[in-house]
Amino acid sequence: MENSTGTSTLIRKTTNEPQWFALKVSRKESLAISLLEDAGVRVYCPTAATDTTIQGKKVIVERPLIPNTIFAFAPFRTINAIKNLHTFITYSYRKEKGKYKILQVPKREMERFIDSSTKMKNDITYFQPEEVELKKGDKVRIVGGLFDGYEGTLLKAKGRAKRMFLINFELLGAIGTHIEPQYIKVISKHPLKYTL
Repeated sequence: MENSTGTSTLIRKTTNEPQWFALKVSRKESLAISLLEDAGVRVYCPTAATDTTIQGKKVIVERPLIPNTIFAFAPFRTINAIKNLHTFITYSYRKEKGKYKILQVPKREMERFIDSSTKMKNDITYFQPEEVELKKGDKVRIVGGLFDGYEGTLLKAKGRAKRMFLINFELLGAIGTHIEPQYIKVISKHPLKYTL
C-alpha cells in the first residue's frame, strides 16, 4: 500500500533499519558514489571490463555493469535526505500488484549478488529479468573452482559456442559467466533447447 508521497508503508515502518536500495543515477555513478560514501552509506556499483577505442588505440576500461544504477545500504531516511539534495539520484521502482514500489533488495540476495559479480568480474554479462528464459536451461551445481557450491542455470546463447552459467536473482535479473565443463554437475535436465 502506498501513502500520499508514493512511498510504500513498509518503508515508513522500517526507516531506521539499513536496507539495500537500487538507485538510478543518470550516468553520474562516480559522483553519486562519492556523495553517498561521504554520508557514510555503503555503496556497491558492479563493473565489467570492456574494450573501447580512445584516440585510435584499443584499451580496456571499467564500466558499470548495470548502466545508471548503483546500490546503497542505509536507512530509508538517509537515502531520502541525500536524494532530496541531489535530484539526479532517484529510486528504482518495481511493479507489484499494479502499483510501483521502491526497489528494496533483501540483504541476503544483495550479498549473493555482490559475491557473484565480484567473482565473475573478468567474464560477466548482465541480463534484465525479462531477457532470459531460465526455465529452458539445465539446473546445475558448480563443483570445484572459483564458484564451488554455486547453483544456477546453464544456457547456450544463440550464435555462441560456449554455454553460460547464469545465477538468477529474484529482483535483480541474472548475471552470467563461462564455466569450464569439468566443474559443472547437472542437477536436473530440461528437455528444451537452450536459448537466450
